[in-house]
Amino acid sequence: MSLYDLIFEGGGAKGSVFVGALTAFSEKGCQPRRLVGTSAGAITATLLAAGFTPSEMKDAINEELDGKPRFASFMDRPKEEDFDQDIIDHSDTMKLLEDVNVPLIPGGLEERFDSLLVKALMAMPAYRQLFCFVECGGLFSGDTFLAWRKEKLSSKGIDPEITLNAFNSHPRVHTTSFPW
Repeated sequence: MSLYDLIFEGGGAKGSVFVGALTAFSEKGCQPRRLVGTSAGAITATLLAAGFTPSEMKDAINEELDGKPRFASFMDRPKEEDFDQDIIDHSDTMKLLEDVNVPLIPGGLEERFDSLLVKALMAMPAYRQLFCFVECGGLFSGDTFLAWRKEKLSSKGIDPEITLNAFNSHPRVHTTSFPW
């Protein structure tokens, strides 16, 4: 049996090709040793390490929710409650507004105006998505993806709240011996 280190790149839907590649990989008697991935590749690496077979991964990829691919639900816009006041107060948006002199706003009321303006903007879904991208580094909240990931880990007997460090040393996580 040959052991290989596998690196899976990101690429959204392109990540589904990994299932076919892993099927061919296993048919040749090859086994993964270490797994690394980014974005869609990280999902693949996690499922593989958790003990999912290529067939089970294919089933997970093809899941539907309300007649649509479940993966499409991962593009969930952030909600207002996703951003606490501390994040907003220390955001680049607030820093920018501090430097803007808005005519007709009496001195001393600028801070209140800035807060009201940001509050109004945060009520808009499109602005929350922009804020999330600028302030947090991503367009989507990730809530539906995290729920899906927890569901998948639980299905393999792995604590859905597991940390990456604990995941790497978990007895149910396969690192050198895979069930397929």
